[in-house]
Amino acid sequence: MYQITKSVTFDAAHLLRDYVGKCANLHGHTYRLEVAIAGEKVDEVGMLYDFYDLKKLIQGIVDQLDHHFINEVPPFDEINPTAENLAYFIYQTLRQQLTAQNPRLKLKYIQIWETPTASATYSED
Repeated sequence: MYQITKSVTFDAAHLLRDYVGKCANLHGHTYRLEVAIAGEKVDEVGMLYDFYDLKKLIQGIVDQLDHHFINEVPPFDEINPTAENLAYFIYQTLRQQLTAQNPRLKLKYIQIWETPTASATYSED
């Protein structure tokens, strides 16, 4: 099984509703997002998937969040924009797009960092 990862960063603000603590206040992060995909075979060029194409898929999702107040971006207008919920949302969105584009690939996980030492991961393995 081959696996590749791609990381991107984006900046966004959010707050947590119905939460007691500092994160109830408006604040921002420089998020780091890591995406891992896997597959059984490489193509005739020797690649599982082109990093450039993977970045374009990721960027389509990140553009919805980058330099935005995440609480105003669906579905986070109704659910809290926690790292866990962001990871789940990005996973579901990206999995659907990746599968439609290349069904032989599997999205392994999404990991999102709010800080250099705090992250959440979502996978379906």
